[in-house]
Amino acid sequence: MMKRFSIAGLAVSITLLPGAAMAQGSDALEEIVVTATKREQTLQDVPVAVSVTTVETINKASIQDVTDLASIVPSLRVTTLQTSTNTNFIIRGFGNGANNPGIEPSVGVFVDGVYRSRSAGAIGDLVDVARVEVLRGPQSTLFGQNASAGVISVVTQKPLFDASGFIEATVGNYNQKILKGKVTGPLTDSLAFSLTGVLNQRDGYFLNQRDVTDLNNRDRWDLRGQLLWNASDSLEVRFIADMSRIDEACCGVSNLINGPTGALAALSTGTFAPTATGGFAITAAPLPQNRVVYPGTPGLGKPFDRAAYLSKPPLNRVDNSGGSLHVEWAIDEAFDFTSITAWRDQKTDFDYDFDFLGALLGTVNRNLGDIETLTQEFRVSFDNGGKLRGLLGVYSMKEDLKYSNEIRIGDHFRSYASLLATAPSGAPNPLFLVGLEQNLAPFGPTLAGSISPNCIGCTFAPGALFRSGTGNLISTVQDTDANTLFGQLDFDLTERLTATVGLAHTSTDKTINFNQNTNELFSSINLVTLGFAAVQGNLLTNPQLAPFRQLGLLTPAVAASIADRASVADGTRVPCAATGLPGVNPICNPFIGLYALQFLHPIVPYSDRSEDSEETYTVRLAYEASDSVSLYGGISTGYKATSWNLSRDSKDPLTTAARSPLGGAANPWYPRSGTRKAEPEKSTVVELGLKGRWETFAINVAVFDQSIEDFQTNLFTGTGFNLANAGKQSTKGIEIDTNWRLGRQWQIDLAGTFLDPLYDSFVGAEGPDGPADLSGRKPAGIHEQSISLGVNYLWSVSGVDGFVRADYLHESKVQLTENVSKAIAAREVNTLNASIGFEAGGFDVLFWGRNLNDDEYLLSGFPSVAQAGSFSAYPNQPKTYGVTLRKAF
Repeated sequence: MMKRFSIAGLAVSITLLPGAAMAQGSDALEEIVVTATKREQTLQDVPVAVSVTTVETINKASIQDVTDLASIVPSLRVTTLQTSTNTNFIIRGFGNGANNPGIEPSVGVFVDGVYRSRSAGAIGDLVDVARVEVLRGPQSTLFGQNASAGVISVVTQKPLFDASGFIEATVGNYNQKILKGKVTGPLTDSLAFSLTGVLNQRDGYFLNQRDVTDLNNRDRWDLRGQLLWNASDSLEVRFIADMSRIDEACCGVSNLINGPTGALAALSTGTFAPTATGGFAITAAPLPQNRVVYPGTPGLGKPFDRAAYLSKPPLNRVDNSGGSLHVEWAIDEAFDFTSITAWRDQKTDFDYDFDFLGALLGTVNRNLGDIETLTQEFRVSFDNGGKLRGLLGVYSMKEDLKYSNEIRIGDHFRSYASLLATAPSGAPNPLFLVGLEQNLAPFGPTLAGSISPNCIGCTFAPGALFRSGTGNLISTVQDTDANTLFGQLDFDLTERLTATVGLAHTSTDKTINFNQNTNELFSSINLVTLGFAAVQGNLLTNPQLAPFRQLGLLTPAVAASIADRASVADGTRVPCAATGLPGVNPICNPFIGLYALQFLHPIVPYSDRSEDSEETYTVRLAYEASDSVSLYGGISTGYKATSWNLSRDSKDPLTTAARSPLGGAANPWYPRSGTRKAEPEKSTVVELGLKGRWETFAINVAVFDQSIEDFQTNLFTGTGFNLANAGKQSTKGIEIDTNWRLGRQWQIDLAGTFLDPLYDSFVGAEGPDGPADLSGRKPAGIHEQSISLGVNYLWSVSGVDGFVRADYLHESKVQLTENVSKAIAAREVNTLNASIGFEAGGFDVLFWGRNLNDDEYLLSGFPSVAQAGSFSAYPNQPKTYGVTLRKAF
């Protein structure tokens, strides 16, 4: 339970801190200007919880991208999953958007005011950046939809009318090479330009032992050009264009627990022949190695050896491009007009070994995406120096998304499925499916009705079940039309007290078209009707029952009635209806036990639409207690629209006969949990804040109670992702951010986030042992304590000026994901970064290192794909270090 304290009392106490009365002769803290409220204010004046990382810090700390920001912003967590760009941004424990292109992040990312709708469009290298603002808590009133948890706002530098630039080269371990450059200057008296570029390459720190290739490498480039036209004293026009590419092999997965299915997967890589006794003989030995395992404690892996045994290297290719036109017009002394018109295009191409094994359980897992986004924002602001200030704006977004996923079964899955099916008997047999096909062959015509009509060319035949090369292809199209009307007014109630009221109305329409082509037979079988059809077929074809059929005592109708009769278990009769839930009883139908192997279910093509609208608001009071201390408090709400599941997983949205996954009767035993769509999420935060600034000391404190209703979650369950709404998730917390300048040489930056997260309601969640009620429990993946300490020391020796910087991040231990226990996969972070920089011979020299203490922690964990009892995880990046030379001109 978090302790209560008085913000007002803290404000009084802060005025007594040593920093408030430090000698005037020492260097003062730099004044930081932010645009968190879409108008320029100093960091200390803006009544919003915001963390700012300046270009000076970015350069000194060798921060390359948004992922690195988490080391100095404790409220922010950035996690990279199975691809280079499959990244989750999390603020105050809230965030989503990875693993499904239909889910837009709850943390909105904006670059120069332009929305990046997916994380893949926001992880490029930070070049030519002026500052990065992390706005904590819902920001939907000013930033439109999809800012229900917070905002990351990247602000780049404008072109200059003074010719200048730099060239920079970095070399580091893992053969890292980074080249950066910038040139800026005037084209005419009123027109300036800038051009920046970066090339970032590095070998991987993860080894695929099967083909001795690197994983988790770097291979990306970025180009950005700007034109700035000062058309008049009152009109500024800025055009920005950029393009980038990522082409990498990511991401390496380590084995945490090699469960009982691990041995079966290894055995499946051999070839087999039946024996006379019904067993099998190995005719070609299995692979000598299927996954990286270690002697000692049975089943335990060593994830921080960062080694894998993949059947093929992963493919990660992302192309981003776009342009934006920014117009700033000072209409008169009181009114300003802003327009931002932007277009973005993001193309992705991913393919990876989805089982993360040497066994060829799958050969293809190709994901292609193309997202085109057009946004327009108009804004008019008013400030005549009086008591009233405000702005009114409209924001519009149109987005066209195309996505496809192709999965093909590999050579070894047929044997693996046979072993899984027979393992419970104590005698796993890789030829089980061969025998099953032989036994079912006489009933082919009867059994045909159990096959989905959507399965192309699917018939019962020898070798048909889990035939290599079969699979499915889904293709989806989603069109989004979102519009927001927003406004905010600030009114000075007194000289020191200001009231703020903001209101936004957001409407979001999404249309979706989902198509699927499948030729994978096993997943297309209705196992309930198959079981009864097999019994009925046996009654109608068994030679020993021929006399009864000849006498008319065993007609098709009678056979069907017998198949549908009660069955006896332990002396108790159990109803065995051929339809409905009783039909899944394994006593009546032994085929039901095979449903776990059906992970490529056919889905009837469908079209659907969601139409959402919501009002969000901000009500806040800000009080200037003194020239150095200000207080604020208020309530804000946020909103994110419906998200559609564009993957193959989860149920069809309806269970009617025309729309069921099998195209026949409603199928309530369909083994995928989750939904085709997640309802809108709505967030609320009540927050009290304090900001104090003196010449050499600054402190920002925020105390908050934040919650999101119907929080959209997307959790991997072993064979697919479960999209669901958590009923309500809340977090109470305290954030403290301090900066202290000690004389001319020392500066200490200390920040901490302390959270008390809770699922107020989450029924039907995925727990470690299957569906669970997590209500009243702490959510996984949210650190209760996150503390960042940065120390800077300026020095000068023999006319050479330099600095030493170190920063340390601590995050308390936490369970990684809901469905992997804390005993198997937990995370605690204690990371040290450092740098030393100086000027020599006209060059700026920077020696830097990240994770210098080689701290080892897991980014995320999950049940191994189609391998019950096994668990895998993504380990963090090891120690990296290097030297950077920069020449400015």
